[in-house]
Amino acid sequence: MPYLSGVLTGVLLTILVVFLIDHLGDHPDSQDIVRWGVVAEKVGAGAKQVGEEVREGVHEATEPEPSPEPTPSPEPEPSPEPEPPASTPPAATEAPAQ
Repeated sequence: MPYLSGVLTGVLLTILVVFLIDHLGDHPDSQDIVRWGVVAEKVGAGAKQVGEEVREGVHEATEPEPSPEPTPSPEPEPSPEPEPPASTPPAATEAPAQ
């Protein structure tokens, strides 16, 4: 982690020094080290593109999931009425003779 912070600090200081040399130079007709107009255009275009991609990603992530449409279930056919039980002779109350 200290290495990363050192690298980032070095990059930022280098950009700051180049910017100061370009803008505070002794000779007004001297050529700049960096074309700052081009840098501003590229950074602005990149930031706009990243913002658009982030917006699309957030939109997709927060989009509600489509709920499945309920399929209409077929109406059940009316069940036929049960047939009355067949008539059976009355049960004998007496035991058969032996």
